[in-house]
Amino acid sequence: MLKLHKEVWMGKVIKTGVVATREKNGQTEVLLVSTKNNGWGVPKGNLMPELGKKKTALEEAYEEAGVLGEIDGGKKATIEHPDWILDLYPMKISKLLKKWPEMDWREREWVPLKKVNKRLGYSALVECVEELAG
Repeated sequence: MLKLHKEVWMGKVIKTGVVATREKNGQTEVLLVSTKNNGWGVPKGNLMPELGKKKTALEEAYEEAGVLGEIDGGKKATIEHPDWILDLYPMKISKLLKKWPEMDWREREWVPLKKVNKRLGYSALVECVEELAG
């Protein structure tokens, strides 16, 4: 596991993550992970400067959701919060692992894109997921 960092820009913690999708039965599904506060979100974490934003996002996808793959294209969505900035990238999954680092305390679930708004509690995150997955 990599060392934790808190990279800061303009007083805000820099975070990065992925919106991982798949097509099933003709509809787009998004991979969500459980959060520490009993909600749902996308795999994300603090920027690890030695990896850069995209590789950090892929590392978080592996650690939190047990998925491997690559960033899909050049798209990006950004959420700016008073305390942090989050850059999200679309992810093309190549492998869904049966075991992963955070599996003992994190769940993962495929949710139809049209139902994501009911699972995510943060409207800006819903907008970014819909933009990158749509």
